[in-house]
Amino acid sequence: MTATVHFENVSKLYNLGLTRTSLPTMASNWIRQKVKGGPPPASTKRDFWALRDVSFDLEQGQSLALVGPNGAGKTTILKLLAKITKPTSGSLWSTGQLSALIELGAGFHPDLTGRENIYLNGTILGLSRRQVQERFDEIVAFSELEGFIDTPVKRYSSGMVVRLGFAVASCIEQEVLLVDEVLAVGDVSFQQKCLNRIHQLIKGGTTIIFVSHNFYLVQAVCNMAVYIDHGQIRHFGSTNDVIEMYERDLHVQRADKFEGKQQKQFVGTDIEVTKVEMVGMDGERAQVYQNRQPAQIKIHYTAFRDMGPLSLSVHVTRSDGVTACQLRTKLDDVQFSFARGSGVVTVALEPLQLVTGSYYVEGSILNESDSMEIYSRFSEWFSVQGRGFSYEDSGGVYEPIARWSHVTQPEAALPAPADTVSEQLNQEKVAL
Repeated sequence: MTATVHFENVSKLYNLGLTRTSLPTMASNWIRQKVKGGPPPASTKRDFWALRDVSFDLEQGQSLALVGPNGAGKTTILKLLAKITKPTSGSLWSTGQLSALIELGAGFHPDLTGRENIYLNGTILGLSRRQVQERFDEIVAFSELEGFIDTPVKRYSSGMVVRLGFAVASCIEQEVLLVDEVLAVGDVSFQQKCLNRIHQLIKGGTTIIFVSHNFYLVQAVCNMAVYIDHGQIRHFGSTNDVIEMYERDLHVQRADKFEGKQQKQFVGTDIEVTKVEMVGMDGERAQVYQNRQPAQIKIHYTAFRDMGPLSLSVHVTRSDGVTACQLRTKLDDVQFSFARGSGVVTVALEPLQLVTGSYYVEGSILNESDSMEIYSRFSEWFSVQGRGFSYEDSGGVYEPIARWSHVTQPEAALPAPADTVSEQLNQEKVAL
């Protein structure tokens, strides 16, 4: 199968911090230079490579996600495909007609009504008036804007603009469809409607290139993904593999930036925490822990005299500073007595249950009443790999072991529909 979208060593250079280049400014600078003499105003050019040697092929009917941080070059790729801008070097092409949803309201005239903008956009996309007319009812029905179709678009909310824009782009059924974050504006029901429509387009042979920071949405739409960072491809492969790599890099960056992990200073204590570590059930430190596998937290200590009963606590903190969980011997009705010497307190987590991400542990020794901290220490960072993602606050911090069940009710036990009940009452009245 031949490629529908082809990128070969594509690079795009922008000049940042340029002096003004509008015609009046250029004319003014030229006149000032001629009258006063001297060199022209100094330029403050700074090169920025939005893309560097990007190459990939996409076949007909495939769906590709562009994944990466803000400013990575994802939208630049879409704009190059849509011919909004040209590459600095390299070659690219796409076969068939192309439709783009890159910016809210792009291609819509604010003073025209929704009806007029449908015809305008259809014409821009290469359709005749008759062809737009044939699809008009379908477009309006999909957008769910029947009551506002003769209202100027400038009075639409951003969500209404997205509805109309996606309806036009998807109902015209182009060979290549570019989608950039626009689904994030619509409500949940419309998002699901758009997803269903995208799946229909893919089955019909439309090629989709999709940009979104919502990984769940990306997984629902795309089976392939490209991880782009600083204008270069880090990885190209299955969606799950690409997201896993991006998640891992994202949490490592957060861990480097998070400054809350500072060792506390304790002076003149009779017991010290010498080390806190996360290890597997075999006692060995792992590079990555699986969230559905058991793990252990070990608190090593040295007591310089007999301390008697003391309490312990464990805080597990995510790379963005969110506390994942807190464990305390006092709350679990567990008590340990500490004699002079060294020892290890172990907390077994069976299973670990933390969502994918990077974490560290703070282990603390407190007095017997659990009211005052005596000594604490932080572990090294460790990574967890699981089925869920933790890049959003709504993603949570742990994945419980759930047991699902489903109970059905026999049809005979269901109450009669309202119209049936009404019909029975009327029959009873006739009988009387």
